[in-house]
Amino acid sequence: MKRMFALFGIVLLCSLLLIPHVIAERTTSSSEYVLKIYGNANKDDIIDMRDVTYIKLVIFGKKPETEFCDANYDGKVSMLDVVQTKLIIVGKAGEITIVDLVDRTVTVQMPIKKVALLYGLEDYAAVGGEEALNKIVALNSWRYKQYRPDWWQAWVMKYPWIEDIPDTGQPGKNFNVEVVINAEPDVAIADAFMYEKMPEDIERLEHAGIPIVFTDYFPHSENVDELYEQTWDSTMILGTLLGNTERARELVSFFEEQINAVVSKVEGIESRPKAIVLTTWSEWRAYGQKGMYNYWIIMAGGENIGAKVVEGSSGDISPEFILEENPDVIIFTCNNNFPSGQKVVIGYTVSDATAAKDSLQELIDRPGWEALSAVQNKNVYMIHHGLSHGHLFEFVALQAIAKWLHPETFKDVNPEENLKTFYEEFLPLPYKGVWIVSIGGE
Repeated sequence: MKRMFALFGIVLLCSLLLIPHVIAERTTSSSEYVLKIYGNANKDDIIDMRDVTYIKLVIFGKKPETEFCDANYDGKVSMLDVVQTKLIIVGKAGEITIVDLVDRTVTVQMPIKKVALLYGLEDYAAVGGEEALNKIVALNSWRYKQYRPDWWQAWVMKYPWIEDIPDTGQPGKNFNVEVVINAEPDVAIADAFMYEKMPEDIERLEHAGIPIVFTDYFPHSENVDELYEQTWDSTMILGTLLGNTERARELVSFFEEQINAVVSKVEGIESRPKAIVLTTWSEWRAYGQKGMYNYWIIMAGGENIGAKVVEGSSGDISPEFILEENPDVIIFTCNNNFPSGQKVVIGYTVSDATAAKDSLQELIDRPGWEALSAVQNKNVYMIHHGLSHGHLFEFVALQAIAKWLHPETFKDVNPEENLKTFYEEFLPLPYKGVWIVSIGGE
């Protein structure tokens, strides 16, 4: 009998050494984070045999207990947690317990075969690939049709069947929880900004036995370390649920590399050019203190004048304010909605920049603007709103703003080329489109 157990132990150890997603080489950055999955007993960035050893030492009273020692989440640390951790390592665990981005502890049955996706199709596909797309049984397509019509057409062109997936609607707008319940997913995935908009829906999903997990790719301050950590947490959650943690690590590494291309150079810059970000869908709406553009402008070495008068994320400002402040750079963020309605002028399905440039010229046709420094120096730009927040490619907005504020310092940074690289390396869609335009020659 002892020989049988010894043989089993050898086989198990060998199998662990052959699991590539478990022993994936760690990036320099990932080792700074904690993988928030129960079973990560030593609270590093990976679940491996060191966690098994740590749990045993806790049981023998040789190590302090951590919250993630309770791998099977039954309220106590025992040899059952050793077994659960080993099962997680070899990808055979029947369930896993994670801490999501709104600090909820959620247990999910594994493996995931069916998903209700309420946000982030691009990030989901970047981590999970085409195989993950085939798991979607309910999808918030309303958001795409309303705010990202070009992105929706991109997905439909490549995967026509995606139109047939039941539409959940948008939490806080027209969300239909019955669509999710009827689809019987193994898990629902949503973004953190939706959390407070759906308390009753969450209860109904949990009552129906459907766990919901929240990720978060929105910048919430100019703190780069905070951004890196939440991006790591979100992406590793997706990688864990979709069985592709190695891919998740690659994505986080790429994201940090792109952000660092800007922030590593900003500290030495003394000048802080003035910028303002206006929307295309409301004539005098600007991004303020708590808006993502404020954070990107600060990270890029500029001053967001909108933050002087708008305390929240965004709000209306007076025309006189812009004339008085005389910004060096004016940015219009475009989600293909205008006061006159929806018209697609920028984005994935646009092959020519003419419509976007024409729209930009119309947007700057305002009293007194001909005297503004930004207009006279042709430092007025339009960027696709979807590049600014909520996704693993939001680095594009930061890089673009940095180039506009400090063209010499960032002359070698090419945001659109880096977006192309992201598409080619991580998305199942071919790269195309017009994403950024200016009133200048570029």
